[in-house]
Amino acid sequence: MKFKLAKSYRYWWPATIRQPDPDNAGKLVEMKLKLLFEPSNREEVLESQKRFSELTSEAERMEHETAQYLRVVKGWDDVVDEDDGQQVPFSEELFRQALSHSWFRAGVERAYVESLLGEEARLGN
Repeated sequence: MKFKLAKSYRYWWPATIRQPDPDNAGKLVEMKLKLLFEPSNREEVLESQKRFSELTSEAERMEHETAQYLRVVKGWDDVVDEDDGQQVPFSEELFRQALSHSWFRAGVERAYVESLLGEEARLGN
């Protein structure tokens, strides 16, 4: 396959969210979804790192991190609501809600880094 030069790239990538199992103390449950990534270019990454280094409070750093996730995640699939299992459409509000949980942020981060490193998704991920 030939390399296609584009101004930006979007691609789907699997993510695994490992969260505490509400029914089994001390156990984790894995949930899978797909994320639509549009990675930042080098200049954006460098500027973001510079801004992050200038932040003085943990709250500012957390908001910066959330803004970065919002910048690179453009959609999701295989996300359902807890009541009747209906597909949940992607929105900034719902994505922010999910990001408020550390295990969701960790799963998004793992998936994004794997995709940037050029490693194919692991079997079962």
